[in-house]
Amino acid sequence: MKRLLSTALAALALSACSTVSREVPAAAPPAAPAVAPARSDNPLLRTWTGPYGGVPPFGQVRLEHFRPGLDAALQRAREEVARIADNPEPPTFENTMARMEASGRLLQGDRAIYGVFTSTLSSPEFQVVEREMAPKLQALSDEVTQNEKLFRRVEAVYKTRETSGLTPEQQRLVWRQYTEMVREGAQLGPDAKKQLTDINQRLAVLHAQFNQNVLGDEEGDVLYLATEADLAGLPESVRGGAKAAAEALGHPGQWAITNIRSSVEPFLTYSPRRDLREKVWRSFVSRGDHPGPRDNKPLITEILALRAERARLLGYATYAHWRLENAMAKTPERAMQLMQAVWPVAVGRVREEVSAMTAIAKKEGMKGEIEPWDYRYYQEKVRKATY
Repeated sequence: MKRLLSTALAALALSACSTVSREVPAAAPPAAPAVAPARSDNPLLRTWTGPYGGVPPFGQVRLEHFRPGLDAALQRAREEVARIADNPEPPTFENTMARMEASGRLLQGDRAIYGVFTSTLSSPEFQVVEREMAPKLQALSDEVTQNEKLFRRVEAVYKTRETSGLTPEQQRLVWRQYTEMVREGAQLGPDAKKQLTDINQRLAVLHAQFNQNVLGDEEGDVLYLATEADLAGLPESVRGGAKAAAEALGHPGQWAITNIRSSVEPFLTYSPRRDLREKVWRSFVSRGDHPGPRDNKPLITEILALRAERARLLGYATYAHWRLENAMAKTPERAMQLMQAVWPVAVGRVREEVSAMTAIAKKEGMKGEIEPWDYRYYQEKVRKATY
């Protein structure tokens, strides 16, 4: 359940949640959920098998598995939380914190697979599912954080963490769980909690749409190469990948430079065609920045406004103050101090690099200054010449 709590703050991270100290017996497996039994033909509802404690069944998961699989995992997580919150026994590390750590495992696994689909296998059909599930997943995070009975149990363990014989690792876990719940609004009043939930729901929708807009431009903006002159300078590995990409996109006999980092960066590094480098670079940096249905600028404006409103509701001056509180910098002011301290040195180093690049570019007859789409190409030339 650590995952469910911490994701209230960031969208359910994909890390595992098994930090129970060896001095404390692991929590017993949660009782079977009251929901209908999981269908065995849905890989999202089965225990992972294979080496290393089980591996994701990517080869078995299909689009139609996500809605029922995630809905069942969400329901099971809710029931696990309810059993912890409704426990009539006095709260202890074992019956509260350890059980929270042991719960939500089905959803954790499903979220791992779901996350891969949202980032790398996102078809138009899957994007419909993502837009539907994003608010549902966020809703569970808010329910966990705002569960009054659960928070009181966590709070009770927190208040006695230094006198109840817990190890330093256990005390750290208690502190983190309690702190994250407070940071996510566990101590707000009913009206403020409702307002916070509405903001989080809207942000979940906006974040999903933002990512889908970027993915749409990645898939839609492709540079097709047709001649040997277009391919000049590209290593065989880059050519092979581009050829396979073109075939997959229905352009056999051509080479495709897709609008994703793994395709863009090698092309910018090796292609001597400055005109093509500029096209590739401009397409890449303008993802989500085109007028029309995939324009992210209106979404950014609303996201920033909602983040600011959310921060004020939680008692922070700005979103940056909330975001950095548990980070190394602690405050935006300290983060800015670090950036200002590094900036002069970084700028000086960049000027040295650009000077070395310019010297080689001028020898090759390039006119004008080093542009952003030239940087990787001439950086590679400097590296070869120097080392």
